Amino acid sequence: MTIWADLGFTQSPYDTKSLPPTAIGERLLVGREAHIRRLVNRLASTSSHVTVEGESGVGKTSLITIANYRMKRNSDKARSPVLLPIEKPFQITTREGVKLLEAAVYRAIAEAFIRYRDELQAWGYDAPKVADVNKWMNSPIIKSIAAGVSAVGFSVNASRSESVNASSAFAESGLAHTVRTWMSECFDPPGCGYFVCVLDNLELLVSSTSARQALEEIRDTILAEPGLRWVICGARGVVRTAAASPRLQGRLCHPLAVEPLSMDDAINALEARIGEFSTGGAPPVGPIGFQYLYEVLKCNLRNTLQKCEDFSFWLHDEEILGVGEMEHVALLQSWLTLLSDEYANNPNISSDGWRLLDDMVDNEGSCDFEDYELFNFPSVDKMKRCAAELERQNLVEMSPGDTGMDSVVVAPNGWLARFSRSGYQIPRT
Repeated sequence: MTIWADLGFTQSPYDTKSLPPTAIGERLLVGREAHIRRLVNRLASTSSHVTVEGESGVGKTSLITIANYRMKRNSDKARSPVLLPIEKPFQITTREGVKLLEAAVYRAIAEAFIRYRDELQAWGYDAPKVADVNKWMNSPIIKSIAAGVSAVGFSVNASRSESVNASSAFAESGLAHTVRTWMSECFDPPGCGYFVCVLDNLELLVSSTSARQALEEIRDTILAEPGLRWVICGARGVVRTAAASPRLQGRLCHPLAVEPLSMDDAINALEARIGEFSTGGAPPVGPIGFQYLYEVLKCNLRNTLQKCEDFSFWLHDEEILGVGEMEHVALLQSWLTLLSDEYANNPNISSDGWRLLDDMVDNEGSCDFEDYELFNFPSVDKMKRCAAELERQNLVEMSPGDTGMDSVVVAPNGWLARFSRSGYQIPRT
């Protein structure tokens, strides 16, 4: 028995995972119809790859997931070009991971051909013969290799009319070469179909410089494959900066910006979740309380849902069940006051550190160390020491910038600390 059953729900209406590629996920994605239309239009209408940017927690991954779900659901020969999503997104955390990324992509495309073969054949495409490759990829040895080490170096025969075996043909030609041949033969003429891949969380490469260098390295490999279309996604401006590289001109579209949901859309998204999962219970955080949290946390949907879930656990722990929405709102406000006080009363932050946090909030929640004088610090080092204090207490996040100076953004707990320090006033930026 979960707490959600006790509260009258089949599951948490505040779950922070990305929405699933299902009809339920589609129903729960609210306020993003225009974004989906623009994303799919670009995938179908240009050879440049789509880029998407927005702050962490704004809902980029859910948007892309549901766009992929629709493309898969609507794919058929009459809707040329056919767009077939690779459901599992790719990530790259270091520049040294480029070769591993390329190997993972070709393996995923091979698996997609195996999965989509019957549909492709039914739609009139020249689908490859995949039985031998399927047998090879699912052999215990190859599966163990794929689980830990790159499959680069293992080969397959490029001609699908010839028999493939694990001991010779794969070692001669290469899985990547076979997959490229499959794509060129299946999606002929060029442009009649694509596999859609997602490169998510580009900010994991830390700086825009590292992201740009990684994308430049794959410019002439997996970004140049005529049978692949990419959606490249990231936060903190890293996508916009990388896309501006002269070497990537013509490869990447101008980024689609995903802004926070409007208050009305955010509340509609909450109500959709409540309606989907309720069995008749009253939600621990309804629209009024959700709006309060959403404003305090600077309109970050993921952070707001997380705090809704945290509050729900607190209510259940305290055995406060069966009260009305306004009672829940009063309890939520009291709970949030106590929680924000915990962060604001941290003895490990100096007065200069708190001043920096307050000034960052007034500066749209961010700062760059090269602007130390604007933040009334005598030196970069002094400002960095204060930022480090805040980072150690998870009140800000720092990341290297392209000029050698770090950039800093207020973290979710930082917004809560500021809420307490402002006398429980919602920050206005």
